[in-house]
Amino acid sequence: MPFSQQRDAVTLGIYGSLVIGTLLLTTIVSFFFFYTLLRASQNLHDKMTTAVIKSPVIFFDTNSAGRILNRFSKDIGCMDDQLPPQFLHAVQLCLFSLGATLLSAATNYWLVIGITPLVLLFLYFGRYYLKTSRELKRLEAIKCSPVYAHISDTVTGLEVIRSSGMENSFLQELFRYR
Repeated sequence: MPFSQQRDAVTLGIYGSLVIGTLLLTTIVSFFFFYTLLRASQNLHDKMTTAVIKSPVIFFDTNSAGRILNRFSKDIGCMDDQLPPQFLHAVQLCLFSLGATLLSAATNYWLVIGITPLVLLFLYFGRYYLKTSRELKRLEAIKCSPVYAHISDTVTGLEVIRSSGMENSFLQELFRYR
């Protein structure tokens, strides 16, 4: 295309409308994406609250209030803070990998034979990582649970603690949990 046609008003109008259309479409898709994640977080919180309210009394005898609060805060915090950017990044990587693989396979179909073992190896390592990650999260929640339980108990009995002059002993006990 010659330079004079590139500077033509029609060509610039087409390019400008494509850029504006892409910008608007990206904004709308991002809005609906984050709105959907916000609704998912709200649904998770509602279901968790309903499950805790409907649980039997023995559940509260075996699980401390700190452990329950820890679980709530971890799950909701993950849904609100970590999951949206990670999910968006994962979708982009999957689409990029799929596009690169399909383009390469269309030009050289022997590539599919070489990629198959790599995909299987990737899936194996992914499952191994997920199991390890879940176990580490569980251990972290168990480790933090006594701290939350102690804070909850302290707030509940704050009047008695202050009237007895036991603030320092409760602080020392909290520092022992670290």
